[in-house]
Amino acid sequence: MDKFLLKRKASSQDVPEEINWEEEIQYDPGKRKLIEHYHPNLKDLVRRKYLLNGPCQPREIDFESSDFGGKQRKFNPEWFDEFESWLEYSEEKKRAYCFPCFLFRDRSQKKEAGYEAFVVNGWKSWNMKSRLKEHVGEVGSVHNQAMKKLLDFQKKDQHIDVAMQVQGETLKVAYFARLNAAIDTTRLLLKQGLPFRGHDESKNSHNRGNFLEVRDFLAEHDPVVRKAVGKDAAKNSLMSAPEVQKDIGEGFAHVIVQSILKEVRNNVFCLLVDESRDVSGKEQMAVALRYVDSSGDSKESFVGLVHVKETTSSYLKSSIDSLFAKYKLSYNQVRGQGYDGASNMRGQFNGLKSLIMRESSTAYYVHCFAHQLQLVVVAVVRKHKGVSNFFSMISTLLNVVGGSSKRRDMIRDINLEEMRKALGCGQLTTGTGLNQEQCLQRPGDTRWGSHAKTLKSLLHMFRSVVKVLEFVEEEDTDRTNRDQANGLLVYFQSFDFVFYLHLMLTILTTTNTLSLALQRKDQDIVNAMKCVKSTRIVLNELRENEWESMLGEVHVFCETHDIVELDMEEAYVNPKKRRQVTGITNKHHYQVDCFNDVFDWLVQELDNRFSETSTNLLVWSAALSPRDSFRDFNLENLMSLAKLYPQDFDSGELRDLDKDLRLYIADVRTDNSFFNIATITELSKKMVQTGRHIVYPLFYRLLKLVIVLPIATATVERCFSAMKLVKTCLRSRLNDDSLSDDLICYVEKEEMKKVTNAQVVEYFMARRNRTY
Repeated sequence: MDKFLLKRKASSQDVPEEINWEEEIQYDPGKRKLIEHYHPNLKDLVRRKYLLNGPCQPREIDFESSDFGGKQRKFNPEWFDEFESWLEYSEEKKRAYCFPCFLFRDRSQKKEAGYEAFVVNGWKSWNMKSRLKEHVGEVGSVHNQAMKKLLDFQKKDQHIDVAMQVQGETLKVAYFARLNAAIDTTRLLLKQGLPFRGHDESKNSHNRGNFLEVRDFLAEHDPVVRKAVGKDAAKNSLMSAPEVQKDIGEGFAHVIVQSILKEVRNNVFCLLVDESRDVSGKEQMAVALRYVDSSGDSKESFVGLVHVKETTSSYLKSSIDSLFAKYKLSYNQVRGQGYDGASNMRGQFNGLKSLIMRESSTAYYVHCFAHQLQLVVVAVVRKHKGVSNFFSMISTLLNVVGGSSKRRDMIRDINLEEMRKALGCGQLTTGTGLNQEQCLQRPGDTRWGSHAKTLKSLLHMFRSVVKVLEFVEEEDTDRTNRDQANGLLVYFQSFDFVFYLHLMLTILTTTNTLSLALQRKDQDIVNAMKCVKSTRIVLNELRENEWESMLGEVHVFCETHDIVELDMEEAYVNPKKRRQVTGITNKHHYQVDCFNDVFDWLVQELDNRFSETSTNLLVWSAALSPRDSFRDFNLENLMSLAKLYPQDFDSGELRDLDKDLRLYIADVRTDNSFFNIATITELSKKMVQTGRHIVYPLFYRLLKLVIVLPIATATVERCFSAMKLVKTCLRSRLNDDSLSDDLICYVEKEEMKKVTNAQVVEYFMARRNRTY
């Protein structure tokens, strides 16, 4: 506020714009500059500063003695009680002073008694206490005039400049109350991904939009905000304009990104990129960074959404260049790339992968593991006719049964009735979260894990689904629907359907577990490879050992739902060519041609799709694994791994790394705190916790290089899921910068919580050189 007053007064006269008050205002009267030496416009401000401190009256010090006629005399602190309102003592000069005379005696009163003694030089005649009473004098004395001026000065309502200061402080408080209310409102809307504006924001509107409605709600429950936005508030400073809302949202996004970049700035990272269209048809590119933070933990953070007019690799590269320039990042920091399998991304010569590797030769590309797993399942479904036919029938079922709200309601009602009967018979138990209302879930086009949920719901609601199909077959007026329902009933009451339902449910449950593990943000490449290998082992075990168990489940399901079972020892009859002699039994067909074939193709596709897990980079990285007391540690492999990163390890550091690795493994194998660590990310965090990252810096550098290698692009794909919630058909005109800012705040909720109002205020005020 003082700086504000100084700048305002300086506009008319030559006054310094800023004063260091800590140096200027001295509590000790012997160190003070006389009031008459200050600029006229500053005198009252200086007096006010001194009045805040009051007279200097030290009581506990050792007062210095002086010789008066052979007797030692000194200042008596009891005089402070007798002359409390004005007497001061200087430890610097060892003299007494008059506080009101210092503040209010002017040049015309210099010659009056006591000016030199009690204002300029100080008084020290300790043997003449009567001199203090003489200084006070009669009613009209100079001292009493100064005292009267002091009392009048303390009545603030008598001073125009003080009134202006009070008014300025009031306006300042109201301004920042409105600004903080706007920031709190924006914080809530950004966190929930809600729109800001309303169709009609006039005072007479019943719905003025989320921003104004939430801010008014805050005003109703906070008297400070209510007063600040009330009828007396300045109409041009209500902090509700669209530009204000945009700048505050931009402030939140700026603080979040800067917090992320603070961790990344001098570190290596991996680049995760994907593109998708928003609701308005614009192609958007999401960019995320994978890095190791100061605690040793792996992080994947979304840093921006960029509108791209083309999806060619060169255009994507130029867009990333612009983003890097904006955030002051360098390609020399990039040590990994993670994309899907599109040709513009992974092209050998002109793909985005190749273009970035020309900038940084150690920016190694890893195809998204989760995407490859989806391709494995898709390939098997397409290869096996029985499985392909099964999912075609499931798709037809969802169209028929879910084709109208009436049929969906029928499924719910029938399933509810079946549930009541089961509860009455004791077949089901009650409890929190159990026996919820169910309906057939439509699977996603690109996520085969969702097919597992569809099959589970079909397994539990089979009776309800059959009854709805029977209703459609008999009552529906559309012949196409009746024919489809008839075909579905025939298929769903066959052994083939039951067999493939249980087979694919077993497979999808297993692969979905792997898919979810690969999509975790804290997943690392070494553990991901182990997960893939473990899944392959599980699939082989299922092939060898699960046939009898699954066949038993199939027979139980058939008995429960009155479906004709097949004798496994009888000759297999091809349903499409019943007269054909197949020469095989039912057991051979279902176990060898179906069960074994599907599992064999799954394992074969896993090996083909994840062939890059056998590359040197990933094989050598496995030597970092801390499992089983660092069983996989291999000095030779780790040295070979370090040679793949010539930008990070020169020849001298490679020699030192060999010693570093030997000391490291001998140390951690004997330290109990490193037991039971399963992943390299846990190892990295433990090293930071124990200070080993400082003791073995070269090993820690190598560890970080492997941790930042990408596993899946789930983070950027989650950003597109969030984009559908933030930019809806009702917000289709949301501009690209605002969409990016809103998404950063919505996706990075953990960082959003750390952002303080003060940080947003600082950005907001500097954004357009605002003043209150």
